[in-house]
Amino acid sequence: MSLDITEKVGKPADGVSRRTVLKSIGLAAAGAGLGGTYYFTDIGSADDPLEYDVEEVSTACWIGKQDCTMRAKVVNDRVVQLRPDPNDEVIDGLCPKGVSTVADLYDPYRIKQPLKRVDGEKGEVGEFEPISWEQAAEEIGEELAPMLEDDPRRVHFQIGRVKGAEWHMDGWVEALEEEYGEGINVRGHGNVCATGNKMALSRMGAGFSSPEPDFHNTEFFLNWGWNATQAGGPHLCNTTYSREMSEGYENGMDIAVLDPQRRGAGQWCDEWLPIEPGTDLAFFLAFNHVLLEEEYIDEWFLTNTTNAPCLVYTEGDNEGEVVRAADVDDLDEESEDPLESDAAILWTEGEVVYDEDADELTVHEETLPDDPHDPTAVGTAALRVDDDLEVDGDEVRPAFELFAESVAEYDPEWAAEITDLPAEQIRRVAEKWGEEARIGSTTTVEVNGERRQVPYRPVSMSLYHVSQQELGPTAMQAGMMPLFLVGAVETVGSSRTGYVNAPDPSSREHVRERAFDPEETLTWEPDAPDLEGTYFHPDANGSYAKVPHVLNNPDEYNLPHDPEDMAVVVCYANPLAGAPNRERTREGYSQYGTVIAVDPEMSDTAAYTADYVLPTTTVDKYENAKDGMSNTHYTSSTRTAPIPQLWECRDEGDIFKDLAAALDVGDNYVDYVNEAFELEDGDAFDDVDELTVEECLDRSPRYGEEYREGPQSEERPLTERYWALMPESDHLDEDVHRTEYSPFGFKWQFYLESFELLGENVREGFEDEYGDDPTEQFPYIQDINGFAQWREPTMWNSPDEYDLTLFDYKQIEHKQSRTAQNPLLNELAPNNYIRMNSRDAAEIGVSDGDRVVVESHNAVTGDTYQLEGDLMVLEGIKPGTIAIPYGNDTHTQHPNVKALDEGANPNDLFDSTEGYCSWSADQSFHIRVTVEPAGGDGA
Repeated sequence: MSLDITEKVGKPADGVSRRTVLKSIGLAAAGAGLGGTYYFTDIGSADDPLEYDVEEVSTACWIGKQDCTMRAKVVNDRVVQLRPDPNDEVIDGLCPKGVSTVADLYDPYRIKQPLKRVDGEKGEVGEFEPISWEQAAEEIGEELAPMLEDDPRRVHFQIGRVKGAEWHMDGWVEALEEEYGEGINVRGHGNVCATGNKMALSRMGAGFSSPEPDFHNTEFFLNWGWNATQAGGPHLCNTTYSREMSEGYENGMDIAVLDPQRRGAGQWCDEWLPIEPGTDLAFFLAFNHVLLEEEYIDEWFLTNTTNAPCLVYTEGDNEGEVVRAADVDDLDEESEDPLESDAAILWTEGEVVYDEDADELTVHEETLPDDPHDPTAVGTAALRVDDDLEVDGDEVRPAFELFAESVAEYDPEWAAEITDLPAEQIRRVAEKWGEEARIGSTTTVEVNGERRQVPYRPVSMSLYHVSQQELGPTAMQAGMMPLFLVGAVETVGSSRTGYVNAPDPSSREHVRERAFDPEETLTWEPDAPDLEGTYFHPDANGSYAKVPHVLNNPDEYNLPHDPEDMAVVVCYANPLAGAPNRERTREGYSQYGTVIAVDPEMSDTAAYTADYVLPTTTVDKYENAKDGMSNTHYTSSTRTAPIPQLWECRDEGDIFKDLAAALDVGDNYVDYVNEAFELEDGDAFDDVDELTVEECLDRSPRYGEEYREGPQSEERPLTERYWALMPESDHLDEDVHRTEYSPFGFKWQFYLESFELLGENVREGFEDEYGDDPTEQFPYIQDINGFAQWREPTMWNSPDEYDLTLFDYKQIEHKQSRTAQNPLLNELAPNNYIRMNSRDAAEIGVSDGDRVVVESHNAVTGDTYQLEGDLMVLEGIKPGTIAIPYGNDTHTQHPNVKALDEGANPNDLFDSTEGYCSWSADQSFHIRVTVEPAGGDGA
């Protein structure tokens, strides 16, 4: 990095304070706009005595999802080093991202003051002029206020870096809605990240999270689709997961890696399964087939704690529904409405089973053992029934029986043809899983001074971004079944639900509403371009991948307003770089009438589409860091600015409080902040003018003085590591968690009744709206079912010449688009190579280092897209595939980064239309491509 150094300005008579120097830097930099000239304004003389003022400040990484705590070494008011905090029990050092953020702090190309677009059409790089914060807030208020007064749905808020949500996506939005009414569209980045697996797990379980392995007690770990040694799994960044996994490996844990690329698995991998991208669903269907065939079945878990024994109508008007007591004339038991209460959402009383001992139909609760917490006592509800059962003349069967029938055809030989994995390998791994699960075994743990016996199931599985494929949520639905079948959930040795310390009914509630009451809850009229809650995407998480496609086709999706009459605030997000199909995304966001970008850099989103760019902070940030977590510990900390904030950059909280004031909701905002940070009496803020993020953190009891000195680590209680201990948990709510029936406090949804009914509602709606065969245009509506079913990915409909499958992957050096403009990280990973197996390279006639052209094909629209890049030939990738990592932003507006050879970006090739997203609107990062030498054949 080069810095422009000015001549000595002159030494102040009384010396130079830290704030004086920084103020002068800011003033000088303000005149430089984006250019970064006049970076330093005071240069000492060689004759001056050397004086060093050295201090260390505790803070936290502002890039990664783990919020690793750091010590910032500050010499004469400049941060010279960032190192891991030795008092943090969660982390093990810093990955390159954390160490490199000092480059973000002193980046001369940071935006130094608010900017306003003064020339350039939307969709082109604009020309901007500096304006004051006062002018920015006033003009933005004048833009947004009429929209909010007319219809709050005209204003959207998009977040990328979800940290300190109290300041913006929660606090600012709530303050606006209190004044103007509900309807502001809030969307995150989840459906380009990992919500594909969360959408299934949270409905089968009860927590919007991803499964975490219990590395300290697991004996067999299935690593599904992420870099075993250079990634952090669902909730961490890098160093912690790697340590925990290596410790488990040293203790004898076996590891199988399901991934088309071997990557960092290396010596840690006992079994590599190089699967064809997009066929994970087929693998797990066959996996389940083997477990059933070999009778690896945990009857205690399935019979007592899931709806596997519950009877399901297979015909008649109620087909797909679970039988309830009110349906059976001979039962005096009451039936509970599945939406009656939070408790009913978690465990619906009155679901009917067949009691093997009594030879009769009864409610599930009546068949449970006297002590449902005894891990050896199995209830009397039948998983299979020999005789035909009927209710009011309609056939009913146990859900478990229906599941076994559904996977009967999916044997390993069938899956081998689809996944390109040997049938014997699929069978071997599945049998090892079943054997290592030790079904029926228990272990004893100590909780609050008492010994508790719990199930011991030492097999676990974890995944994250791999679920972002067209069949991702369905693959996860099938992928959870190996855990269910052997009882390896939320107990010692098994997979757990990560950050979620107690079952949460909210994850199930809305999908049940749309399943049981579609006329009131499903619509063709979306409130916003994320289409959440509509027939298009009835159970989605409101993220942005498909938004550009919808903005480009507002009439097709019945948007309530034209995009030019809407505004979006994009906070720490860069969809024009981080979202699939950058051409389509740039066109889509250019449709917005007003775009406000909150970002420390001139991102693509800011440069091409923003009307206003509001500069926020990097390392010089005050913010409430969320709690870090490992398998054994929690760490809490604050993100403290080690030096005064540079130039005119502001924390997000200070930006949004000004926007709140400009929209006449300052008092609402202050009230929210006081409540969120537990500020009372003299500590509470009286008005918005006195509120600052720094002052709030100083006053808040949630972040006391001890947090300024360093992270506060504590051991993670066993009751927060395993839901099997819910009866002893501090998070137990007796009005919600029905531990009288199950130690977990809820019923696992082995059969997803809500999905089955929702799928029928959606398919009927599409047939009414689009005709008899809407699946050609909307293939994903086939995938909403009570049990996962196989279908071929839409991308396989591309012409035969598109004979390779592209998938992306994450590098340790990068975190989505947050790191794209960091020069140090771009030096560590300067070129995004196109990875290809040597067999494919030989067939194409290219070699390692050659320049190649990759062209993708959208099988629904017929559109094609190209990029050019350098080839890396290696053996550790499945033939028939290519891989390109995401990280570098090849369209960056950062001169220093642009000067580096950044290589290919796969988002130039992926697409976001139907066929490339799931039923939950989760983005697919798979597409069929062809590769040729640059310059054509024989070049």
